[in-house]
Amino acid sequence: MSIPRDPPAPAAPQKSRISRLARRSGCLAPLLVPFLLLAVIVMAPVWINDHRLARMVDRIQANPLPSGTVFGYFDPQVEVSGDSGDCWYTIRFQLSTERPVQEVLNHYRQAKIEDPDGELGDYEVEAWISFDEPGTPVDGSSATHSVIIDLDGMYDGTGMDMRCY
Repeated sequence: MSIPRDPPAPAAPQKSRISRLARRSGCLAPLLVPFLLLAVIVMAPVWINDHRLARMVDRIQANPLPSGTVFGYFDPQVEVSGDSGDCWYTIRFQLSTERPVQEVLNHYRQAKIEDPDGELGDYEVEAWISFDEPGTPVDGSSATHSVIIDLDGMYDGTGMDMRCY
């Protein structure tokens, strides 16, 4: 004869790992908010100044090139540095030209390109060309040669751009 047994008790619901992780991260989120806000406050002046410099690069690229000249292989590069709140920038770009280097240099010295502060032509211009060891231009055999143009200037930093200190 068989002895009647009680039906098995229902299993207790198991808590999933996801809900435990969600609870932990939900508790940490309010602690991270002040750090994220601080990061945004510190980086905002950098982003603003980068935008101002990017607009200047756009104006440089929109400026008419000397005849027989095209932009080189790399995009313009921007470097920012500073000291005691003064912000210095260098915008470097490459040109491939048939014109003499001095003519290209004079073209950019006479160009009235608005700088990040809204002033026209408030920067210095330098030109660089590549030479090999004997002192002849690297690409001296062709009619075109590569010229690197540097525009160096200073702008008023927006807020507390950490690169300017």
